[in-house]
Amino acid sequence: MAEAAGPPLRSALPPPPHPPGQPEEVQLTAPLMGTPHFLLVSPTFLSYFDNPSSAKTGGIVSSFSAGATVGAFGCALIADRFGRIWGFFTGACVVILGCALQTGAVNIAMLIVGRTITGLGAGQLTAVLPVYLSEVAPPSIRGMLGGLQMVGIMGAIFIASAASYAFETYYTNNWMWRGPLFVQVIPCSILVCIVFFLPESPRWLVSKGREDQAMKVLTRLHSNQGMDFVRGEFQEIKDQVEAEKVEYKPGWAEIFKRPSWRKRIILVCLLQWTVQFSGINCIQYYTATIYENLGFSTHESLTLSLIYAGLGLVFTCCIIPFIDKFGRRPLLIGCTALMSAALLVQAVLSQHYNGQANPNPNALRAQVAMFYVFDIGFVATGALAWLIPAELLPLSIRGKGNSLSVAHNNIAGLVVAQFAPVALDAVGFKIFYLFVACDLASIVLYVLFYPETKKLTLEQIDVLFGDQLVPHVLAEPQAAKNESVREEHFKEDGSV
Repeated sequence: MAEAAGPPLRSALPPPPHPPGQPEEVQLTAPLMGTPHFLLVSPTFLSYFDNPSSAKTGGIVSSFSAGATVGAFGCALIADRFGRIWGFFTGACVVILGCALQTGAVNIAMLIVGRTITGLGAGQLTAVLPVYLSEVAPPSIRGMLGGLQMVGIMGAIFIASAASYAFETYYTNNWMWRGPLFVQVIPCSILVCIVFFLPESPRWLVSKGREDQAMKVLTRLHSNQGMDFVRGEFQEIKDQVEAEKVEYKPGWAEIFKRPSWRKRIILVCLLQWTVQFSGINCIQYYTATIYENLGFSTHESLTLSLIYAGLGLVFTCCIIPFIDKFGRRPLLIGCTALMSAALLVQAVLSQHYNGQANPNPNALRAQVAMFYVFDIGFVATGALAWLIPAELLPLSIRGKGNSLSVAHNNIAGLVVAQFAPVALDAVGFKIFYLFVACDLASIVLYVLFYPETKKLTLEQIDVLFGDQLVPHVLAEPQAAKNESVREEHFKEDGSV
């Protein structure tokens, strides 16, 4: 198939980096999650580790997600106790250690240990960041600032793809695979150097009785909203924290006993499963295999993946300003519908044109284009998957709840990573019909159960779940002056 489709498809791609005679017939296997794509494509990697078996490859792939699932609870254990900034610092240090072990790995066991440690730190960082962003951002731009996490993710994917492409192009020794692993150290090293210059979360400071510091942070960050807004926001946070301290003892068991909290936990964890089963991880983890099935060589696959990552970063930067303009629900519903349509077209084209002796080059191009269309939809839903949990969860359980959310994200991603290659081998592109069905089911869930949180303060969002303990200064200034803590705090109606 590759030869039949070759010239029309390859004319716009750069020539292969290796001169004739050097190995390029590399079997495409599942790339490493949490590392540059196509690492396992490297011939020097496969040779150095003696062509690891599928069992060993599975261990390498899954070790990162296993570590990240456990590491996510660092948000509750470290960031809740010592502050969000210490959550960043310790997470970044753990990632650096793990990446160093990966870069210097001399055997499979050392590589797996390094990836597990990297996952521990990455899981903590991805749990703490959305909590921090939601707590420091004013409600008018919280969606856009929360979307910066997705910009970072897509930027990392682009850098990983670029690093893989560059080292594959210019190196033929073990730096072809060690180099991309080492690149992971750079952003975390920068974070370690600058993290203590970042302001601490004002909500965390108030919860620890450090009100003067919290007021200084709010003034520094939100003074452009006016000092009346800053004073009102501070009072709202303080009233809510004091009321929660009287009413709640937010242990792990309490999270699931209180109906409104249980509902929020179910919503944020379910969101992670719907996003992971949108089809994105099958595409991102196994683009090498997918492009191979479409008839592209290893180098062409690297080039297409670099283009895919670059466009993803551009799409993300273009979409996140609209999160606050259009709201969370419309973007979730509309972009999930776009993803479903793109995968449906991809599956239909594959079913009719793949496997032919002389496949239609335009059909192959259209299939690649559908991945890019899918990416437009995903960057919005992906950003909201990090933003919404931190918004929906109350301060008392925000660290614990977001730890559970990120843990579910990694578990769901691990499930997709494990079954996708088997499904691709067994049924080919028909697997995309499953993801189309999952996307359609997700739309129904978003319509029925997910509230709109656009431009509400985190304290005002509590009202949506019947958890308002005090009148909110910014929404109800007169009530905040005259009313005491409400006697009825929650709807004990047995609902989820």
